Amino acid sequence: MSFWNNLFGKKKSPEEMDNPQSPFMPKKKDPIEISFASNFTNKGGKFLFVDSDEMAVSFFKEILIENRWVHSDIACLDSEISFFYNLDLIDDEAAGINEKKILFIKCEFLIANTGGILISSNQIKNLNLTQLPENIIITANTKQFANDVSDGMSMLKSFYSDELPTNITTINPKNSNKESDFLTHGKGGKNIYLILNQ
Repeated sequence: MSFWNNLFGKKKSPEEMDNPQSPFMPKKKDPIEISFASNFTNKGGKFLFVDSDEMAVSFFKEILIENRWVHSDIACLDSEISFFYNLDLIDDEAAGINEKKILFIKCEFLIANTGGILISSNQIKNLNLTQLPENIIITANTKQFANDVSDGMSMLKSFYSDELPTNITTINPKNSNKESDFLTHGKGGKNIYLILNQ
């Protein structure tokens, strides 16, 4: 089943319509990508699905226009992102981040059950979440879904069997509709745009 069918649903077959699920049966779980997209957007994240490099660049330009940002507002710590989107690469992350409005990074995994995004020193070096700009653009692909943080950590250990990255944390979108409370103090989310490649 394609990503689009999972995301937007597909028509039920006559057999599925004739056999409604019993209330005593366990509820069917949503596919992992639907679960992530729902949780991520409900928290305030902005989700953009692309199926080509051209579309990714086009959406990136739209994000800049929508927010009145320019290339010089963006902190980029990744050489591939820097090359692909024609951004300046920051060598000294601590000095360069302070002057920027946006951080553009990759991620490790997309956590379906919370809508959070697992990142590590591979993306943010030794910076902590409070040192990152309020606005973050993240690029990922459809092979990076994990059911939960535990699943993501297992996949991380398997992928980096030789040397596990440090500074592993989860970043969450900021929900502007909800006021922060003492439970979220110091853990405030970020304004996140996710460009998800097929």
